[in-house]
Amino acid sequence: MKKSVVLIRLMLLLCSLLLCSIARADTQAQIDQVVERLSEIAVVQGVFNQQKKLQGLAYSLNAQGTFIFWRAHGLYIATEKPFFNAMTITGSDIITWQQNGIGSVAAEQSGLIQREINKTLLAFFSADIALIQQRFIADWVFEQDKWQLTLTPRLELIKKNMRTAVMNGDQFLQKLVVIAANGDETTIEFNAQVEGALPTSAQCRWFYVQAQEACTTISAAP
Repeated sequence: MKKSVVLIRLMLLLCSLLLCSIARADTQAQIDQVVERLSEIAVVQGVFNQQKKLQGLAYSLNAQGTFIFWRAHGLYIATEKPFFNAMTITGSDIITWQQNGIGSVAAEQSGLIQREINKTLLAFFSADIALIQQRFIADWVFEQDKWQLTLTPRLELIKKNMRTAVMNGDQFLQKLVVIAANGDETTIEFNAQVEGALPTSAQCRWFYVQAQEACTTISAAP
């Protein structure tokens, strides 16, 4: 009798392990599909709406603007309302822009939370999931063609300032919600996204501090 009970328990354990293994394999396949899809995007542009809810403030701070991601070049984000504020996030620098089009490499970035948002956005648009997973514990949830990625900081320095970051999307990244350690909440929604092969010559210039021949070449292309 005891042997039968042990055998049944062993079989249940093996079945459980097998099901867990299958579930992990399915999840990894879905993650790979998201990464593959993001890797196919050379250029994507659209608009964004940002809302910040700060502790102790009775109203939210809202902003609207446009963005352009150009693979291997960076992510340009321009707030147009309530006032102009634009920057290009690259793998090595942050270029800040004046409204007249003059840009300069920022000596410092403002605030750890904003730095992490910038790095995470660029890494995700670039489909660099490995880099994200080095800095965060990643928890994926899939529902048909939609996905949600919850990021929990691994590094103590980030933990002291950021609680979680949650991304939602389908074919594109649609939404990012960042909860700071003190409860402040930043939500960015990406809309009207259009994919392309190359930026226009006017868009190209936002990725270089100095004018580049590459942008002229784009302008001359048929």
